[in-house]
Amino acid sequence: MADEGEKSSARSAIILAAVVILVAAYCAMFGLQTLVWINAKHWASGNPWLLEVPQPLPPPSSQPIAASKGAALKAFTYEFTVPWHGNAKMTPTLTNVEFKFDSGQVVVFYDPEGQVDTLGELRRANPNEYQRIQDIFAGTSLHTNYDLYRSVYSASPAQVSPFMSLNDATRLNVLLLWKLSYGFDGGPGIWSFDFGDKRGFQFGDTLSELPVTLRVFDDRNHQFRFVFLVVSGSNAKISQDEIDAVVQSLQPIPLEER
Repeated sequence: MADEGEKSSARSAIILAAVVILVAAYCAMFGLQTLVWINAKHWASGNPWLLEVPQPLPPPSSQPIAASKGAALKAFTYEFTVPWHGNAKMTPTLTNVEFKFDSGQVVVFYDPEGQVDTLGELRRANPNEYQRIQDIFAGTSLHTNYDLYRSVYSASPAQVSPFMSLNDATRLNVLLLWKLSYGFDGGPGIWSFDFGDKRGFQFGDTLSELPVTLRVFDDRNHQFRFVFLVVSGSNAKISQDEIDAVVQSLQPIPLEER
């Protein structure tokens, strides 16, 4: 009986040692990835919008809105045209200009100089941190602010796995932290668009009757922010084709007209 008890104790000790070794091996190989996975699940439970990633906007109508036939608006050092006629009340602030049309449509255009050049500031202020980020994102195009926003908003907790590579887990952890800090400009839904020299992201859609926010990036790494909405209680509508036309018409005001 004593021998059997000793054998049982020895087997238990061997099993326990094996379990400890396996747990240690797992922690060494996947410990950080598991921690990132747990954190991502926790963040998503409190911020469900983290799970949303940009979906391509439908292509513009085959008969695009002729925004040039509407009102020409100027704000800061840029101009754009809208497809609505009638009077527009202009209300400037330190950060943006609001154009409110009698027909009920409202466009808010933010000062481009106030939009943060995230990568540029990081490169100038903290070269070591900038290099660390470039190392984390090695093999990923991250040269412009558009690249940065695309990577950030395309990240989702659903992409995290305890068994992914350490580099991928580290990169997703950074992206999700940035996505949390950037916040959600509107919604529901995140959409992406590409009009050649202008690309960006749209938060919300024209069917929800909620404000629609756009972040637009041109081919010279300038960033712009629009908000489209209608006056509460009005019968005004803003279509996706109209928003697309406004964005495509955006351009700098000629120097001689400033």
